[in-house]
Amino acid sequence: MKKISKNVVKTQIKSRRFLFPLIAFVLIVAALYAYYRFGIVATVNGAPISRTAYLRYLEKLDKKVTIRQMANEALVFQEAAKKGISVDKSEIDTEIATIEAQIKTQGETLESALAAEGMTRGDLEDQIRIQKLVEKLANPSIEISQSQIDDFVKTNKSSYPTTYTKEQLETIAREQLSSEAKNTAINNWFTELQKTAKVVIR
Repeated sequence: MKKISKNVVKTQIKSRRFLFPLIAFVLIVAALYAYYRFGIVATVNGAPISRTAYLRYLEKLDKKVTIRQMANEALVFQEAAKKGISVDKSEIDTEIATIEAQIKTQGETLESALAAEGMTRGDLEDQIRIQKLVEKLANPSIEISQSQIDDFVKTNKSSYPTTYTKEQLETIAREQLSSEAKNTAINNWFTELQKTAKVVIR
């Protein structure tokens, strides 16, 4: 059985959520610190940038990101309702159980891993539901050839422990290539969906 790194587990959690850019958080902290000490958030060649101007700019940035995210999710739910597609709780529970089992191999719990990412179990369930809906709607048909697997193993073999067998490497290759192909198909599907949608951001 291949060992799953902590980074992989964290990536799996992050892939099921929409995150604001880290820079936004850093800027907020910096702004508050500067405001309480000096009443400004920055200076440019000695010219101050006021907290009011900063927050007004940041609000526009976050507002656009948040609304776009909500609009994308609304598109998915609308399309799913139109086609009568849903996700059972059992599907979500199965996915969470898989993630939880992988996290336990690293000596952690799902709760601690989620807390580290600023998420709750409910957040994870919501993102898994959206992910499953998108997968069902896009319905990507993925076929990975043996030649693709062979090329992947040849190119990436040195990145894995020498103790890995050929079968293990081929399994990793198949999973990685399938994931990449599926993501490409889903992105193409969603791009087409957006083209036909009328989204007005006020």
